[in-house]
Amino acid sequence: MIFAVGPGFTASRPEFYKRFEKLTPYYESWMASQHARVNCQSCHVAPEVLDQAVYHAAATGEIYLSLLPLGREPNLLPRPTNEACESCHIDLRTVSPSGDLNIPHRAHVDKLKVACVTCHADLVHAAGTDESTKPRMQTCLRCHDGVTAKSECNACHREKDRPESHGAKDWLVVHPERQNQEDCAKCHGWNDAWCAECHSNRPESHGSGDKPAVWRAAHGKAVEDRRNCEACHQAAFCERCHGEVPQLNYDATLKLVE
Repeated sequence: MIFAVGPGFTASRPEFYKRFEKLTPYYESWMASQHARVNCQSCHVAPEVLDQAVYHAAATGEIYLSLLPLGREPNLLPRPTNEACESCHIDLRTVSPSGDLNIPHRAHVDKLKVACVTCHADLVHAAGTDESTKPRMQTCLRCHDGVTAKSECNACHREKDRPESHGAKDWLVVHPERQNQEDCAKCHGWNDAWCAECHSNRPESHGSGDKPAVWRAAHGKAVEDRRNCEACHQAAFCERCHGEVPQLNYDATLKLVE
């Protein structure tokens, strides 16, 4: 009893993992989480009696192995199962606390068989603020890509929909003029690189490696129709060929890109 019960109790405590260098960050993030009152095996081990007993036996063995200079890191805590989550989270939400976001947990868990940790990977062991433990929109979009699942804003957001202006044929052309009139971050603030996803790519009109462009010869005519070179290019870019900033359609009040 002395050699089994005592070490078994010690191994069942989350503090046991503090002695392992690689596992210490997981212990510290757990301590700072809302699950700090829940021990490790309650989430990481299936709630069935046999599974819990096997874990305690293996953990007791790790107590003795940790006394040896082996540099050993125990691997006793598999990915949490839905059954483990639902042993506490019985009432699954259908809407976010703010009321804006549809969260049909039951449909995802029971019908689609999505693992809870697919969305809530950072719930307990995320480094940072409490905000970092909430599922980020990038996580949702791994499935909500318009193919695997719906991608329309109002499929999830109750109070947000694609603005009417975004459906205009010339929206991609005129949207820079509207950025100071609307709060873009209200929808797009979830991704700091939102603008860069498009603006880091060469425009189709400019051609690409496999489709050599006639843009150098044709861009003058395009500028006659609409001058927006400065949306991407600084004055020095034009000067490399033109020797000066072309004055065609030039608007002195247009702020060049820094």
